Amino acid sequence: MARKTVLFVHLLNNYTGSPKVLRSVVDCVKKEPDIKISLLTSRTDGFLSCFAGNSCDSVRFYDNGYRWTNCRPLLAFLFLFSQIRMFFFVLLHRFDVIYINTVVPFGAALAAKLKREKIIYHAHEVYINPNFVKRFYIKILKKCADRIVCVSEYVRENLSDIKVPCEVIYNPIEKHDMPNDVEKYLRTKFDKKIIFMPTSLKAYKGVNQFVELARMLPDYRFRLLCSVPLEEIQSYFSDEKLPENLELIGKQKNLFDFYREAAITMNLSLQDKFIETFGLTIAESFDTLTPAIAPNFGGPKEIVSDGENGFLVNPYDLVSVKKAICLIMQDFETYEEFAKKSYTAIDKFAPEVFKKRIISEIKKVLK
Repeated sequence: MARKTVLFVHLLNNYTGSPKVLRSVVDCVKKEPDIKISLLTSRTDGFLSCFAGNSCDSVRFYDNGYRWTNCRPLLAFLFLFSQIRMFFFVLLHRFDVIYINTVVPFGAALAAKLKREKIIYHAHEVYINPNFVKRFYIKILKKCADRIVCVSEYVRENLSDIKVPCEVIYNPIEKHDMPNDVEKYLRTKFDKKIIFMPTSLKAYKGVNQFVELARMLPDYRFRLLCSVPLEEIQSYFSDEKLPENLELIGKQKNLFDFYREAAITMNLSLQDKFIETFGLTIAESFDTLTPAIAPNFGGPKEIVSDGENGFLVNPYDLVSVKKAICLIMQDFETYEEFAKKSYTAIDKFAPEVFKKRIISEIKKVLK
């Protein structure tokens, strides 16, 4: 029996959530003996870079030509160029399934639809600005998708009018073992009082609110880690006098040690500008027994149990956010209870469950 071919498509390879999830998908599928894999994405530094070298014989890597730049006109040109390049790449090659990660690579979707090849969308986002761009992406998805994988119930609800099979498969979290001395480990986290926020360097991600919280809580240490070089973060805040208890950290390949040191992980995405559809950093922090404070909107509501392993808040109401921090940290016994409940909450994100369901979705289309 001939091996089936699957092409995975993603626009920008970097160290954010969607390419990290796609890496998990590719890692699952490449172990299937009856499937051949190709990957079309940008040849940039990110979670998918491991497939770009000669060391990965099981995945054929192709560059879509996209690059990130702060020059808006150049960025627009590179975006259109990459979409055209992806369109003709798919048009000129044969694949059994086109697996499109996020709703953005519409060029590949249009070419696959033109050739009547099967298309799976992995939908991470539904809150896109400006609104006309969102309508365009969703219209392409409606016209092209044969199946849709959604990262949360929130995403599926927002795509409920699309008449194709739509399955919720939560992003996978590799669960580490409990520390040998849990009480000592948690006591260290509690005493350090580090409030940690890993995020993109965007105003709508609540980075300015995080800085203001640092001013409001001078007895705590605040760490802001953004997925860009440190120089860009410093430039962003160049006109502002930052509080002394705030540390800025540039992009990192692995956040595990940062979560281990933190007392609380924050997500402050502003709901009128951007709604988190899952909240990967929240689930990752739970793996290290780190409670979280997150918006009471979108995907985080499916991860955080309010008042048990963290709090759901309105990020604009910083007084309430401050109160939530203080409630978790009011004493060690309270903190310990929040921390242990956060660890048990990630069982539903087990990689084994993710792998089984992803393979199932792809094989349904291949059949």
